[in-house]
Amino acid sequence: MIQPRFLITISILSSLEEFETRMNKITFEAWKNSMSFMLDDVFDNNFLKSITPLTQLINSSCRNFNDPLMLAEFLTTNSGEISPIVKLKAFISVIGLSEERLKRVVSLVRFKFFSEDFRSEWSINKISNVININQKLRTLLVEFFINGRNSKIGMEMPLYYMRNFNLLNDDFLNDLSEFSYVNRILNDNEIQGKYSNEVGAHVELIIKNKLDKYKERVNNDLEYEVQKEFQLLNKNIDFLIPGVKSPVILIESSYNITTGSGQSKRADQLVELYGILMRHNANHSTSKIIMLNYCDGFGWVGRQRDLQRIYDSSDFVFNQKNLKVLDDVLNQYYL
Repeated sequence: MIQPRFLITISILSSLEEFETRMNKITFEAWKNSMSFMLDDVFDNNFLKSITPLTQLINSSCRNFNDPLMLAEFLTTNSGEISPIVKLKAFISVIGLSEERLKRVVSLVRFKFFSEDFRSEWSINKISNVININQKLRTLLVEFFINGRNSKIGMEMPLYYMRNFNLLNDDFLNDLSEFSYVNRILNDNEIQGKYSNEVGAHVELIIKNKLDKYKERVNNDLEYEVQKEFQLLNKNIDFLIPGVKSPVILIESSYNITTGSGQSKRADQLVELYGILMRHNANHSTSKIIMLNYCDGFGWVGRQRDLQRIYDSSDFVFNQKNLKVLDDVLNQYYL
């Protein structure tokens, strides 16, 4: 899925100067200081509850995890709506093997046991798919998961990687049959979908709901399209008001809990887009486009230089604590 992001473009005025005199942009300091976690208890509770079916599946299946045939079946079959990929992620989590370490394990197998010449590791999705179709890999991994050091793979691995491998221990299987024990592990590892990714998608829902409420309360003629490619920018835009053919407003969102180089890339992209829009505005006086950028999350506080670049490449900015900016823009420039 795309990282969450907001880009709003508004253009009804005869000039940018007129637009700017009619509505003031909040200061960078005010915008930066309003960054926050996404606070929505309903969303958080639903996210926590989403792990329940998977937790119950682990509880009901764990007694078979020390049986090679049963474990292989568990890792390669659907259980209702729970796919083998999700089951693999959950399984390695409860036995104490991270996704990154599983990638190293599989790379070792590919190199040492299969004599493969490769330059990149497999993703977890790829590993799950190959486990399903490659019996040799499946057998080696299942033996490793159950027997740890006393397996062909385990002989080649640091003991530290296998320190929590306890599938032959009845007490450990008893733990895996307890809902609270497994639920805590799966939620701590966000198996059902990374929390930050889910928050990013939820932010877009917040904006959609804000637009829908505005339409219901203020302007029944408000129209918008979602996730359409805007040819001028050669890019999919989260929201286009009123639509992709002649947008007045473009909206994109960016939500970051942690910091990373992706934020610099995001800033680079928005700076480039703003330059394209400004060139368009200079040549099309009757269809100017103005950008309103949404950024939120404390991850942006830790990347203030990138945040400043985004601010400088925006006509207006907002976030969850400044959603009123969207109403103000629509009130003044779309009614």
